[in-house]
Order: sequence, then C-alpha cells, then structure tokens
Amino acid sequence: MPQADRRISNSREDILDAAQRVAVREGPAHVTLDAVARDCGLSKGGVLYNFPSKDALISGMLERLIGTIRLIIEQHREARKGQPNPTLRAVVAASKFTDEFDPNVQMAILAAAAQNPELLEPLRAEFAEQYANIQQEAKDPDLAMVLWAATHGLMFQTLLGIAPFPAERQNELIDRLLAHIEKSAR
Repeated sequence: MPQADRRISNSREDILDAAQRVAVREGPAHVTLDAVARDCGLSKGGVLYNFPSKDALISGMLERLIGTIRLIIEQHREARKGQPNPTLRAVVAASKFTDEFDPNVQMAILAAAAQNPELLEPLRAEFAEQYANIQQEAKDPDLAMVLWAATHGLMFQTLLGIAPFPAERQNELIDRLLAHIEKSAR
C-alpha cells in the first residue's frame, strides 16, 4: 500500500477510535466532528477529509462494529462447520460476547440512525444475509427465525438497558436458546 493510502487508512482508524472514545466518555449525543477532531488531534478538516459528514462518521463506526461482530460470528460458524444450523448457532453463541462492545458506542450509532434511518442499511444487509443463511440451513426455518429473533431481542434489551433481569441472566437465556437449537436439529 502506498504511504499516502496507509496514512489515510490509519487516520480513518484513529478517527473512528476517537469517535468511540467520545461516545464512551461524553455519551452518544456528543459525538460531533469537532469533538472527534479534538480527541484525535486532527483538524476538523482532517476529519472531514476522511468522513465528509457526521452521518459518514456514524456509518464508519457502524461498519466497523458490524465487521467486528461478523468476524466473531464467522469464527463461531467455522467452529460449527458440518453441524446443523451453523449460522444460527454462531449468531446465538456470538451474542454472549456483546458485553465486549461498549454500549455507548452502539447507542451513538442508534441515536444517529434514529435521526437518519438510512444509516442502518449496512445492518439491514447483515441481517438479511444472516436470515438467508439461517433459512437455507434450518430443518425448521420458522423455529430458527423465532430463536434468531429472541437472540436479537435479548441483545437489544441489554443494549437499551431495559432488560428486566441482571446481565448475567442473559447468558443463561442464550444457553437455553442454544439448547433449543440442539433439540430442533435432531
């Protein structure tokens, strides 16, 4: 990679890191181009060069989050290769690792997406791909969709802080979902 491309790539990652720090430190509403520029030590023009708008910055944060989650799911899917319902099992198993992601970063993305729902298009595409894979692999596609939806429901309840149970209970419930997947594969 030419040096200029490497510098741009590093700047993009530095900016995304700064956006996450701002979201964690100050809350999702404070993820602005100015705040991110201050945090990463770039001029606002340097941030704008990489992300021409706040929406572009939020999209970059979302795409990076999706990429990270996709990698975790792929690792789980690879470990379950040859088993029934590998994608569903991988998504459910990976949901145990959502506590590794700071909820303020996810909330920053959701808050921005509430103002501009088009920003969620990469997430829609990711879910559509999961849906298609699960439908293709499942012996009982309807049950698989219920289990998949329950998994995402647990994750979103935890993310939004509205789950009526303690955080450690989520993993117990995920284990129950995995047990249902095992049972449905027989």
